[in-house]
Amino acid sequence: MKMSFRIISHFIAGEAFSLLTTSGRAQAIGNIVLGCAYEATADIFGAGEDYKVSGMLGLGYNPISFPNQISHLIDGAFSFCLTRRRDVQTYLRFGSDIPQPLGGVRVTPLVLSDLVPYYHVNLKAISVDGHKLLINPTVFEIRKRGTEGGCIIDNGSSFTLLINPAYKALVMYLEYHFMRYPSFNKVLPPIYPKFELCYNWSPPPREANEALPTITFHFDGPNHPNIDVAPESGFILMHDRSSNRDILCLAFASDDVRTIFGSWQLSDYRYIFDLKRSLLKFAPEDCAKNS
Repeated sequence: MKMSFRIISHFIAGEAFSLLTTSGRAQAIGNIVLGCAYEATADIFGAGEDYKVSGMLGLGYNPISFPNQISHLIDGAFSFCLTRRRDVQTYLRFGSDIPQPLGGVRVTPLVLSDLVPYYHVNLKAISVDGHKLLINPTVFEIRKRGTEGGCIIDNGSSFTLLINPAYKALVMYLEYHFMRYPSFNKVLPPIYPKFELCYNWSPPPREANEALPTITFHFDGPNHPNIDVAPESGFILMHDRSSNRDILCLAFASDDVRTIFGSWQLSDYRYIFDLKRSLLKFAPEDCAKNS
């Protein structure tokens, strides 16, 4: 479910840009290179249906990405904290405006390729409610200098894509897990998004609260940092028009090339990209509150 972004017509321009500081004052920055689009569309859920969008801000680390152009002003750092709530506005924060989580941060190295400006991290394992899945860790390794393999952090993707062997292991484990609960009835998934594992949720199964697990991603770094994907981020409630019923689906899909950690699973964590030190810092946070 990687978002496909298409620009109909465009030009490159040098513009003055303003950032709102923590004091509420607008700080003007001159001669920022921007790509200006007359018309742009995005296929948000991979359904082949284009939606008009206002544009996209490049946050990679190539020379003309926005963070690199203003690196001297932001100490090479930017941050976001995403929420699943549509009624709440969140903010992209830079430099000294980035709040530091009170409980400290978890840290994993950013692996930056010279060929592709993706933010790779070293994913080591996946577990479900503390049970580590039988996945050969080599499937997460970066191949061909970053053009294949690895795990990238990408809030431009709606949902997480798992490399096929890891995805199959996760689906197989969850199928057996839910078999222990008689009121869980598996149903056919919707055509779009392309989820595979779905259950009838009209009405919700009586064991729903106890049955839905936390999915944990384990990364390289000091003190074994991990991201705990709570049930509300690991699954998604949808309405199936064909059967006129609600269904709950595992909010992951498979990919033949790499693992892409998408925005649905990134929610309710603060992520700090420290480009000067090539580190990704993160911590749980209620992103609906002053994010």
